[in-house]
Amino acid sequence: MTISVTGIGSISSNCKTPNELLDAAVSSSIVTNPIRINTVNGKIEIPVCSIDDNELTDKKFTSFRKLDRTARLAAYAAHNAWIDSGLDKYDIDMNKVAVIIGTSRGPVGKWEETYNRQCAKIKQLPSLAASGTIASISGSISQLINASGPSFTISSTCSSSASAIALGASMVESGNCDAVLVGGVESVINESVINVMRSAGLIGKDSIPDRTCKPFDTNRNGLVVGEGAGFLVLESLAHANKRNFNSLVRIAGWNTGLSQAGKVGVQLSGESFSNCIKKSLSMSELKSTDIDYINAHGTGTKLNDLCESNAINLVGGLSNVPLSSLKPITGHCLGASPALEAILSIKSITNSIAPQTTNLLEQDPKINLNLIKGKALEKSINNVLSTSLGFWGNHASIIFSKIK
Repeated sequence: MTISVTGIGSISSNCKTPNELLDAAVSSSIVTNPIRINTVNGKIEIPVCSIDDNELTDKKFTSFRKLDRTARLAAYAAHNAWIDSGLDKYDIDMNKVAVIIGTSRGPVGKWEETYNRQCAKIKQLPSLAASGTIASISGSISQLINASGPSFTISSTCSSSASAIALGASMVESGNCDAVLVGGVESVINESVINVMRSAGLIGKDSIPDRTCKPFDTNRNGLVVGEGAGFLVLESLAHANKRNFNSLVRIAGWNTGLSQAGKVGVQLSGESFSNCIKKSLSMSELKSTDIDYINAHGTGTKLNDLCESNAINLVGGLSNVPLSSLKPITGHCLGASPALEAILSIKSITNSIAPQTTNLLEQDPKINLNLIKGKALEKSINNVLSTSLGFWGNHASIIFSKIK
C-alpha cells in the first residue's frame, strides 16, 4: 500500500504557513525574541523563537481559550492541514479517522498554572482537571475535526512527532484507518523549562542573538528554544485517488528506535541511529544513492551534530547527499521539530529546492557531510530523508518521495 500525504499545516516563529516556512528557510529569515528569566545568579536574557499571541486569536478556536497553549498552537496547524487535505468537504467515515500528536513536554503551561495556584493558596480552577492532561492535546483536536477514531498524544522526546507520523502511516497501512491527522506541538518558552535546559548545557550563546543556533559549525555551542506545531494528513494513495484528490508526496519508508545510551541518549558512534536509517531505506526499497536531500535534526549542540554525522556516514552512500538543518529558523521546537521538518521536506520535493543551513560559516572538520551553505540548492528532488534524535536515545527516520 502507498501512503500519501494529502494536507499539511504549520505555525512557527515568523511563519504561519508551510509556504512561509519554506520561504524563511530559503531566505535565512530568523526572528528571535529575548526572554528574561530568573537564575541563581540573577536575571539573564536568552533569545527564543516564539510566536506572536495575535496569531492565535481566530474565532474558530474560541473553544480552545481555556486550554494550554500547546493545544491552541496544535489547533491552528491541524485545522489548516485538515482543510488543505480537502477532507472537510468529503463524506468520510469519521470513525476511521485518527489523530496522533507527538510532544516532548506536553501542556506544561497548565501544570505550571496549577503549581503556582497551589503555592499561592489560590483556589484551583475546575477546568485544569481536564486541560492539564496530556490527552487534552489530541482529544481537543479530534473534537475540532469531529474525528471519532483512535486519539493519542505520544512522547518520544525530540523525535515525538516523527513517531506520530510513523504510527499514523502504520495505521493507514493496516487498513484500520482511512485517514490519520498526525503531527507535533511544543510550547516550552517558560522560565522553568529553559532553566532546566540551561543547567544541562543545551542553550547556546552568541553576541548576535539571531546567530546563536549554528548547526554543524565549528563554533556551535548550543540551541535556541522554539515553539510551534506541524501537522500532516495521511491517507492511502488509493483512498486519495478515489476522491480525485492530488496527493503531495508519499511516505516511502519509516523507522523508529532507541539507542542504549543513557538519559541524554547521544551514542557518538551513531550505530543505533544508523541502523534506524538503514531500516527506513530498506522499507522504501530505495538505495542511499536515490536520496536527493537530507533534512537533518541538526540542533547545534556539539554532541548531537557529531552523532548524527557519524550515523549518516555509517549508512554508506549518504555522505555526499546535500544536507541542511531547519533549527536556526524555527528554533528547537522539541517534539514538534520533526513534523515541521517533515513539512519542509515535502515542500522541498514539491518546489524543487533544498534550503541551506543558516548560520553555517565554518564547517566542523569532524562533520563529514555535504552541507548546503550560503544559499539554497535548486534541483529536482525525488526522495528526502528526514532524521530525528532525542533524549533517552530516541530516534526516527522517515523518507518522503515524489509520486510518479
